[in-house]
Amino acid sequence: MAASLTAKQIRDGEGLHTEFKAGVRTLDTIARSVCAFLNTLGGTIFCGIADDGSVVGIQDAEAERAWLEPRLQAAITPRALFTISVELIHGKPVVVIEVPEGKDRPYVHAGAVFVREQSISRAADARMLRTLVQGEAAQLDRWERRPSLALEFDDLDSAEIETTVEEAGASGRFSFAEPGNRRAVLSALGMLTPTGLTNGADVAFAREPSRRHPQCRIRVLRFESDKGGDAYLDDRWFEGPLVRAFESAFEALSGQVRIQSYFPAGQVRREDRPQYASEALREGLVNAVAHRDYAAFSGGVTISIYPGRIEIWNSGRLPSELRPQDLRKVHPSIPTNPDISHILYLRRLMERIGRGTEKIVSASKELGAQPPRWTDRPSGVTLTIFAAQGAKGLALELNSRQLRLLRELNLGEQVSANDYAQSVATEVSDRQARRDLSQLEEAGLLIRHGAARSTHYERTDQEL
Repeated sequence: MAASLTAKQIRDGEGLHTEFKAGVRTLDTIARSVCAFLNTLGGTIFCGIADDGSVVGIQDAEAERAWLEPRLQAAITPRALFTISVELIHGKPVVVIEVPEGKDRPYVHAGAVFVREQSISRAADARMLRTLVQGEAAQLDRWERRPSLALEFDDLDSAEIETTVEEAGASGRFSFAEPGNRRAVLSALGMLTPTGLTNGADVAFAREPSRRHPQCRIRVLRFESDKGGDAYLDDRWFEGPLVRAFESAFEALSGQVRIQSYFPAGQVRREDRPQYASEALREGLVNAVAHRDYAAFSGGVTISIYPGRIEIWNSGRLPSELRPQDLRKVHPSIPTNPDISHILYLRRLMERIGRGTEKIVSASKELGAQPPRWTDRPSGVTLTIFAAQGAKGLALELNSRQLRLLRELNLGEQVSANDYAQSVATEVSDRQARRDLSQLEEAGLLIRHGAARSTHYERTDQEL
């Protein structure tokens, strides 16, 4: 679906939010358009598309992307969030530059301020400059740019800063003038200002940001039934620097996804299919972390896992320009926390800003699941991702932990509950680990021997 939406955007031609370039080596003209999109309402530049909309492609597109990105970053002042990726359109590689509406306007290229009018990027006149400057004054007070008054340099996790520099350099997404200087790196990221370290630096790089900002935590709940309520099987909190907290929460979420094993009609070969598309869950959690309302102490991100659906809630709100139904199609990108989002991009967790929702829809559709649903309420935004419908001939559902155990055990080999919990089911509670083994026993895949602490399970000769 994401590819079809992109193709439609190209078919619609150049306009206020879209521009075509045949190649990537016209750095000056591309930078003007990026600058104009940042200063106006955002947009997309497709490199590898002729003026008439025909797809000509880019030879060695990944190398060209790597050449373009650092030069384009250096050509725009102040530092701005935009993403550059390679996408196949009609079988040909195209370099796609996604530019959101900027939060630190006016943006400048080559000493001039550019704006977008219809399908043209032009230098701003005096009236437009006044409008941009007035708008900038309203943006300066956003939460991620405010000083984190209790944060000291000793509170920062140096390893997280170093990893960000390394990954940004390896991918070509950002080039730091002084990569070994923490102050210079944080300043380049907009997280160290004359007034000190910012809240954004606290979220991204502090060892314990939740001590000052409890809303940085991520909660993962697993409920016993689809009805919700208070009957849950697991309840865990994840905290720490931004990317580490994200990765820990996503690992816990992935560990709860069950694998459906079934025999399609007319076939004798078993097929395994996850209940949820990993890409959809990943994008959903990235969006929640990027767009939550960090200014609210009562805010945060909560993942609620039900037997038939997963709900990812964050305390943010959709911009007034967007409605939940807009998220299913091409829509303008309006990042709530661009500095924090930039870290997610540099760490390769965010590929194309503004297109994550399309990935969620597309991945769910490919798996045969019900379309995802977004709801926007005063309490926050909730994304609901539905489990894939059980295929005809479904025999049993196994999670990734259970499948790993069965693949490691040969006929007649045994495992104790304690060994399973410590070597395979490390990311879940002991109670859930025991439930895993009981389900395998009920399915006839394991035989239980002994009782209490001496309980162990033997692999049977029953096939999956």
